[in-house]
Amino acid sequence: MKKFIIGTIITVLVLILTISVQQGLLFAKPLPYDDEQKGLDTQITIHLSHVVAENTPKGQAANKFAELVEEKTNGKVKVHVYSNSSLFNDENEFQALQKGEVEMIIPTFSKMTAYVPNWQVLDLPFLFNTNEEVKEVLTGSIGEQLVNELEPFHIKGLGFWYNGFKHLTSVEQPIHNFEDLQGLRVRTMPSKTLEKQFEVVKATPIPISFSEVFSDLEKHAIDAQENTASNIYSKGFYKVQKHMTITQHGILGYAVLMNETFWNSLPIKIQHQLLDAMKETTDWQFEQAELMNEQDMDKLKQLDDFDVYTMSPQERQRFKEQLAPVYDFYRAHIQNNQILAEIEKIVDP
Repeated sequence: MKKFIIGTIITVLVLILTISVQQGLLFAKPLPYDDEQKGLDTQITIHLSHVVAENTPKGQAANKFAELVEEKTNGKVKVHVYSNSSLFNDENEFQALQKGEVEMIIPTFSKMTAYVPNWQVLDLPFLFNTNEEVKEVLTGSIGEQLVNELEPFHIKGLGFWYNGFKHLTSVEQPIHNFEDLQGLRVRTMPSKTLEKQFEVVKATPIPISFSEVFSDLEKHAIDAQENTASNIYSKGFYKVQKHMTITQHGILGYAVLMNETFWNSLPIKIQHQLLDAMKETTDWQFEQAELMNEQDMDKLKQLDDFDVYTMSPQERQRFKEQLAPVYDFYRAHIQNNQILAEIEKIVDP
């Protein structure tokens, strides 16, 4: 009798377990497939390469973008940032992007003029007067026009970032007026307009990768260079030069670019989240760039063995007039002069 009761209990338990499993399987049917959820169950990795230090407007913006992307995608997208040319330098990063060897880069727009000649408009000297004018151009309809010119290269342009106004630094000879540039070997980015800028004042432009500027200044392979206060300070250019002249003669900015094939592989929802992160980063970055350049300029002025000279308004006007032929050069070599006309409507004369 005892064995019968135990057997009955076991049988009942087995039946209950069987029914439970069957019901569990019944209610565990997969949910209907949703295209918007495609790819969202796996983490997506973006490798972002740039050539400057982390403590610069571009370096900080890259890190800010990575933080916002992770936040807005709830960790589904992870951006790995490689600074200081640790992955690619400014000589090979665009080719690496086209080949899909990296997903994102942030080159200067001057470096991109070899591919998109119309971008040389942003290299024209004394084109802008204020940071506000620069932001209106780069983040407005003009910036959108310029970004769209990347389409033939199958590159997705996400927008523009900004570093600030450029100034001149020199190893031995101080530059107090444009005549002081005569005969100097000046490092420049590979932009025809920038090269013409120095040829007009009878200097010798020498295109050099940003990663090589410090060593070439140290070896006296070049005599001078142009850059923002944040780059001059963060890269330690003041250690191998004696003089800086505040000229505010041009701007330094960047294009945020992504491999188009990679972009097209992303779910639509992720694309929207990346664009949201980009817009928020851009707004933050413009303010940060202005702040960092002010702070780093103050640091440069406090150095004992580094002379910072401010070009007078009269001398700056002479410099501007001397560089007027650069505009004639630009208009003669660029078919689309409409963008320059649109910018000139925004900036104060």
